[in-house]
Amino acid sequence: MNCKSEFLKKYMTKVSNDLPSCPCSYPTEVAYSMADVPDPSTRRGFRWKDASGPKEKLEIYKPTARYCIRSMLTLESTTLAAQHCCYNDNMKLITRGKGVGTPNLISNEFSVDFHYKVDILPWIICKGDWSRYNQVRPPNNGQKCPDNPLDEDYLKQVEEALEF
Repeated sequence: MNCKSEFLKKYMTKVSNDLPSCPCSYPTEVAYSMADVPDPSTRRGFRWKDASGPKEKLEIYKPTARYCIRSMLTLESTTLAAQHCCYNDNMKLITRGKGVGTPNLISNEFSVDFHYKVDILPWIICKGDWSRYNQVRPPNNGQKCPDNPLDEDYLKQVEEALEF
C-alpha cells in the first residue's frame, strides 16, 4: 500500500480505460438523485451520484472542493473502481491541486470498508500530501477542461504541500 506500487500503476491503467471522464461542470441533477450523464470520450452514458455530503469529509480529503460526484458501477465495468470528480464554488471541475478528485480503486458502492482501506488509507499513509498521492492516482481530465485552479493558486498549493 505504498505510494509507488507497481501493481497499482498497472491497475490504474485498467481503471483509467474503464472509467468515464469527469464532466467539466457539476451536473446539478446529481444533487437530488442519481443521474445519467453522457461521456463524449467513450460515447456512453454513465450513472453518477453526489459525493459532497458530510460523510465524504471534503474539508479533510478534498479541501477547496465544494461539490464532488462519483460514478457508479455498471454491468460493463471490468473493475470495481469509480471515478471521483470534484468542483469549485462555481461548479467548475477542479483539474489539479488539493481539491481535485481522483479515481477510487474500489467503489464505496461495492464496499465502504474496502474503499477505506484501498483508497483512503494510502492518502493517510502519504500524510495527506496530495501531490504525492496524485502522482500515483492521477486525476481525470479526459474532456480537457480548463486548468483549475489558475496557475498562481495552484503553485501556492504545491508550495504548501512541499512544506507540509
